Amino acid sequence: MGGIGKTTLARIAYTQTSPHFECKTFLADVRVVSDKCGLVFLQKQLLSQILLDEYFNFFNVHEGNAIISHRLSSKKVLIVLDDVDNIQHLKCLVGNRDWFGLGSRIIVTTRDEHLLRSDRVDDVYKPTTLNPNDALRLFNLKAFGSDTTLKDDFIELSKRIVHYAGGLPLALEVLGSFLCGRDVAQWRSAIERLKRNSSKEILDRLRIS
Repeated sequence: MGGIGKTTLARIAYTQTSPHFECKTFLADVRVVSDKCGLVFLQKQLLSQILLDEYFNFFNVHEGNAIISHRLSSKKVLIVLDDVDNIQHLKCLVGNRDWFGLGSRIIVTTRDEHLLRSDRVDDVYKPTTLNPNDALRLFNLKAFGSDTTLKDDFIELSKRIVHYAGGLPLALEVLGSFLCGRDVAQWRSAIERLKRNSSKEILDRLRIS
């Protein structure tokens, strides 16, 4: 599911574990970058972020594969590929296990679990939506700057909006930010608009996912 927090979790894992690796890279928005710039661009990005201050000049993915597997085969690397939607992304960026040194780790975020299974990953973690209490805390942080509702008038309205968001972190963040600083009447109006699916400012941002 889009907006459930895959990228956020991957960034936390990357931040916490990166000190244990001599080389690391976080390739964000792989799907978008691949569509706009191509796989060769992504291969060069991966290499330049791991092998700092080096310039790579190749023009097709086969050359890129050879360079990645040759230059990184003895290095313990941490690589995060965020938002992968094509098996070619995996084949051209992280290829085979022997492309990287002992102890290396590859983290992939994707909406397509079959893609991971087909590439024989070691483990798959499925994020879940937030429970009602955590969902309310996240919403309050965005709406009030605190993990608790600060004004009695907003308590019931907050619960209604959290129910509407269904525990989806992105929806909670967007809705909380949208309603931050608005009065009770504006909150009620927003809820009615959400029910009618006509709140364009909110829904357009949620359509990212």
